[in-house]
Amino acid sequence: MKPVRARIQEETHMDVFAVRMINLPFFSTEFHFHKECQLVYVVESEGRRIIGDSVENFNHDELILLGPDIPHVWHNDKKYFEEYKHENHARSVALFFDPDKLREAMAMFGLTSQVESLLRKTRRGMKFSGRTKSLLKQLLFDMAKQQYFDRLITFIRMLEILTRTREYRLLVSSGYVNTYQAKDNDRIDRVFRYVLEQFKTDIQLNKAAQIANMSKQAFCRYFKSRTQKTFLQFVNEVRIGHACKLMTDGHRHIASLAYDSGFNNLSSFNRSFKEIKEVTPKAYLKMLSA
Repeated sequence: MKPVRARIQEETHMDVFAVRMINLPFFSTEFHFHKECQLVYVVESEGRRIIGDSVENFNHDELILLGPDIPHVWHNDKKYFEEYKHENHARSVALFFDPDKLREAMAMFGLTSQVESLLRKTRRGMKFSGRTKSLLKQLLFDMAKQQYFDRLITFIRMLEILTRTREYRLLVSSGYVNTYQAKDNDRIDRVFRYVLEQFKTDIQLNKAAQIANMSKQAFCRYFKSRTQKTFLQFVNEVRIGHACKLMTDGHRHIASLAYDSGFNNLSSFNRSFKEIKEVTPKAYLKMLSA
């Protein structure tokens, strides 16, 4: 899935920051990145998100801050694209802010080091929890209704929370670098969609290479250089993510979870689960039940 460079600032005519409310039948499946930082709260929706080299399930009540130029997409479950499923919606509220203009503004108040520390962390993506999430999401909703000085005061309050909090988890690996180029066209986009839509079936490396219009060997090198993981690792992350979602939804039979997630044998499922989640499926189920 080749990320497209988006132009947030031109669309919103923002100076330092801007707020956007989204209410659609489903989120865009376009993989993209932009120079602005983005704080997004998912009000209603579910599916899988890809942020840099991180592949995870997402659900409502999720709050994430992304730094500049991190490729990302929130991809809804298949049911969102079925015409008769009109009850499904994708709703979110997002704050965009220009990191360069923020640096300039905060430098006047002697807050350069605090801002730089925050921006370094945003480059790995930050998922918030606890009281921090509760405070920030309320401020986001407040900001969406405000204007002028009230909105500015709320933005500064959010920055204060973001620079001080420890209630977050980094999503992207420390060595990740955005290596996507314009010449990639839509190769990765087609491959990602193939996996996200067909992961329950027998995903074939040859098929993925064919979709990318490359030889198998060239595709393996290409995929690893762009995503910093092998094609099989990516497929297994998507499948294990689906298995975890099923467990959260109440499914407890491990063998059926394996086959429902696209694995053709239980041992392969157990091994992949342990590699990705660092616990066995049984241990994961126990943690959910605790």
